[in-house]
Amino acid sequence: MKSLPINNLEFERLYSEFADFIRLKGYSRGKNTSYASNVREFLFFIENRGIAEIKTVVAFDVIQYYEYLRERPNQRREGGLSESMIRGHLFSLRLFFDYLMDMGEVTASPAHLPKLNIGKHGNRQILTIAEIKEVDKACITKMEKALIAIAYGCGLRRTEIELLDVNDVNLSRGILTVRDGKGGKSRTVPLSDTGVQTLREYIVEERPTLFPHEGMEITPAFFINKSGDRMKGQYLGDLLKGILERTQNPAILSKNITLHCLRHSIATHLQDNGADVEFVQEFLGHSLMDTTTVYSRRRKQRLNLYNKINAPTYGS
Repeated sequence: MKSLPINNLEFERLYSEFADFIRLKGYSRGKNTSYASNVREFLFFIENRGIAEIKTVVAFDVIQYYEYLRERPNQRREGGLSESMIRGHLFSLRLFFDYLMDMGEVTASPAHLPKLNIGKHGNRQILTIAEIKEVDKACITKMEKALIAIAYGCGLRRTEIELLDVNDVNLSRGILTVRDGKGGKSRTVPLSDTGVQTLREYIVEERPTLFPHEGMEITPAFFINKSGDRMKGQYLGDLLKGILERTQNPAILSKNITLHCLRHSIATHLQDNGADVEFVQEFLGHSLMDTTTVYSRRRKQRLNLYNKINAPTYGS
């Protein structure tokens, strides 16, 4: 939606300034590149409804936009927008109007509407430790095992997995570095002996064979496709789906498990086995403690590293 035409000069100016703000704040990485384009679609929408000044936008206009989103076709596949995509649009608007308030363009935000807080996370879909073992056993290639080791054992987000480079994995020191995490922040994640061995087998034995021509290395990306290029997040997700289907476990297949669900799983397993909130916060790369407490199971005890988990332990 970046190419939607906006004739209103004020709207075009506000869009450009907001896009610059997003880049400067480090929000324009990975999936967050949609913030600006979401706002552009909203400006296009209100312009076509006859609204000429941003300060005249009221809550009813945002509600109308929400109803429009619920009916709008998905541009990439059949059907409409998912709840997560609609949430992304609404969050973009809240971010946009908060920015406008800070800039003195508006005096109040019409986008903070509780009734539009749809599709809350609720009970997150996670796998049990026993199910994680089954998923690990269902892996066929060393790449698949490495994917589980990083998504579950290291708790990386899908975008972080996609952006991971082979040089970010230090096998001798047993650490993995996330250089471009959420908000542009970096962090270091420890690896267990099992994790080191799993990643070493992929890097040394299988990854070199994936390049189109022998001895050819096109990209520093950790996960590469058949063309030797960086593997996209969507394909990584599809790779996980194939592994899950191979388990043939109805309990696993009945859940809507994604790569991010593996991140939720390790976070829950850590706290279930004694790791305190502060440790999990640092492990996941959360900047806000409130984000981490989503995973709390009332087991805030003294720090006890997660090699207590009776499963393939990819972190330490």
